[in-house]
Amino acid sequence: MLTRRQAFQPFIERGAFDIIQPDVTKVGGISEQKLIREMAACHGVEYVGHGWNTALGLAADLQMAAAFPNTRFVEYIGGSAYVDGLLARPFELNAEGYLETPFTPGLGVAIDAEKVRRYAPDADDLRLA
Repeated sequence: MLTRRQAFQPFIERGAFDIIQPDVTKVGGISEQKLIREMAACHGVEYVGHGWNTALGLAADLQMAAAFPNTRFVEYIGGSAYVDGLLARPFELNAEGYLETPFTPGLGVAIDAEKVRRYAPDADDLRLA
């Protein structure tokens, strides 16, 4: 589990990876993930976003996959309460078996505050609405 751009750098530069799977929720956000992806691209390393942790992380990974050239995949897990159980409109596979990138403002998803309250009793403090 590499959690910073600086942690990825020596492995990428030494050719240790064919594929990297940074997690936007662990590497410092979208800007850092973009830098990691660019570093990998400069060294011929494939980028696959690792959207396993939360619906917001998966939404960010889908947006980045749509924005980054030559990005074929986003890895994600279904059946997770933090991925499937937080959104007003949960992710669904399309007819071809793919997740579609949301195209509404921001990350393209809306959090359902009532669903979040199941996991965070102080959800009102999060200003989700």
